[in-house]
Amino acid sequence: MEKLQAALARAREKREGGSPSRPAQGQAHTRVKSRQLQRSEALSSVWQGVPAAEPSTRRMQQSRIFAASASAEAASFDILRTKLLLEMRRNDWTRIAVTSATAGSGKTTMACNLIAGLGRQPEVRGMLFDMDFRRPSVAKFFGLSPNSNFADFLEEKVSFEDQALRLDQNTIVCGQSRPVRDPAQLVTRARTAEALDEIQAEYMPDIMLFDLPPVLVSDEARAFLKLMDAAIIVAAAEQSTVSQIDECEREVAGYTNVAGIVLNKCRHLSEGYGYSY
Repeated sequence: MEKLQAALARAREKREGGSPSRPAQGQAHTRVKSRQLQRSEALSSVWQGVPAAEPSTRRMQQSRIFAASASAEAASFDILRTKLLLEMRRNDWTRIAVTSATAGSGKTTMACNLIAGLGRQPEVRGMLFDMDFRRPSVAKFFGLSPNSNFADFLEEKVSFEDQALRLDQNTIVCGQSRPVRDPAQLVTRARTAEALDEIQAEYMPDIMLFDLPPVLVSDEARAFLKLMDAAIIVAAAEQSTVSQIDECEREVAGYTNVAGIVLNKCRHLSEGYGYSY
């Protein structure tokens, strides 16, 4: 919050120092627009403080991250992104968990495509956090090599900027390059909830995505869901069973809202599906 306040002060000084006096009529409206511009400039300054990264295009293709650019392959992810943003605005949500019943459903691929797609929506600021501390893979999917890990930040070993990487002007990824020995202990600490509140207050993202471990195979997912506004459940076609999905949905609903269930790995689509309808 201190950095945001300092950025606001710098933006205010910059505008007041170079702005000519305005007529009395419409001054209130002008002041409102000026404050909004200062706020936007201050936020941009804070986000620019996060080191920029250059994701590996080849690695993203291998990881099936297609949403970074408009294409037929990105169409499904674009639809999901838009529907999710509309639902979030309707319910005033910010924190969205992406999880699944069991491993191998493609939840990380889904989360990475969502944040990549948000990079093409410059008016929306988004963050992706790798909270699958047993099997972290977000940084690997993008081909990134962060200097530190998100767990290091939660343990107060490094600052937020030391471990975060900015993919675009409006998207940030907090990755994890190694497993955490006791993820449940880390997730349930009071400091973890406080740290997320501080990030949200300082960076004011429109959407915070969290790649969580599968619900039915880990206890830390349940502990973390209570800090979320809603969750997306990813199911794999011909892999996830109806009973697994039902059980996962009941578990998630016990801690937060269920934003929806996404069917992944579906190979039997009609020929007309996509941009050409």
